[in-house]
Amino acid sequence: MNIGKTQLLKIAEKNYSGLFLEDEAGERCFLPKIFASEDAEIGDEMEVFVYQDDDKLKATTEKPNAEIGEFAVMTCVQSLPSGAFMDWGIIKDLFVPYKQQKAKILEGKKYVVYVYIDEILGLITGTTRFKRNPQYDNLPLQKGEKVHLLIVGQSELGWNVVVNKEYIGLIYSSDVYKKLFPMSEEVGFIKAIREDGKIDVSLQLDGYENIDEFQKIILDRLEMNYGLIYLSDKSTPEEIKEELQMSKKNFKKAIGGLYRDKKIEILEDKIKLIAAE
Repeated sequence: MNIGKTQLLKIAEKNYSGLFLEDEAGERCFLPKIFASEDAEIGDEMEVFVYQDDDKLKATTEKPNAEIGEFAVMTCVQSLPSGAFMDWGIIKDLFVPYKQQKAKILEGKKYVVYVYIDEILGLITGTTRFKRNPQYDNLPLQKGEKVHLLIVGQSELGWNVVVNKEYIGLIYSSDVYKKLFPMSEEVGFIKAIREDGKIDVSLQLDGYENIDEFQKIILDRLEMNYGLIYLSDKSTPEEIKEELQMSKKNFKKAIGGLYRDKKIEILEDKIKLIAAE
C-alpha cells in the first residue's frame, strides 16, 4: 500500500464504525465512518489518502497539502521539545522532529515543509531541512517550461523556490523584477537544469514567446499615464524593473515591436502612445 499517497482502493468490509479498504495485494486500511458515503458497497472503489495513526493504517477522503515527496506551506499547531505538529490538511497532524527543523518551529507560525518516509522508523515525517535535488539526467522538466513556484526564502544569490511542489530551484537576483514574499506562489519558467541537479528559474520567459504580454503591460501603463512613460532604451535596468517589473531585455523587445506596429513613439527620455485614428 502506498503510504502517504492518494490512491484507489476497494471496499473489502463494512462495519458500524467505517470501512476496510484493500489494495491488490490484500493489504488493508481503515476509513472512519465520517469519511464514508452511506451508499458505499463492498467491491466499490474509493480514492483516498493513506496515512499512519498509532501504528495502524488509516484512510481519509481529505486532500493533504502535500504527499510523500512534496513541499507545502503548513501551520504549526503544537510545538514540543521533541518536535512540532503541523496542520497539513487532514485529520491527523504531521510530525516534524526537532532534529529535522532548520530553525525552531513556533506554534501558530507557517513554514515550508517537505514530506518523506523516515527510513529507520518507516513513518511519514516532515522536515524543514531541505536536501538538494537528485543528480540525474532525466529530471522531468525542460528549459522554457512554465512551472508553479512556491517562494521559500531569500539567499545570497537570490530566492530559493520549490518547483511544481517537488524540486528545489533558485531565482537569481538579476531575474527578480517584482517584490517576492516567503511562502507566496508565483508562475515561473525553467531557465536551466544543471548536471548536479540544481534548477535555475526565471519569473519571465526571455525571447519572443511572451512578448505580447510585455507589450500589453506597456500599453496599459501608457493608458494610465496619459500616453507617456518616462522610460526609454537608455533607461537603466533598475528603473525599468521599478516601473514595469520586467527586464530591460524584454522591455526593449516589447517597445521595438510596438514601434514597428506604429503604436508608440520612442523619444529621448520617454515613450509616447500614438493615438488611434
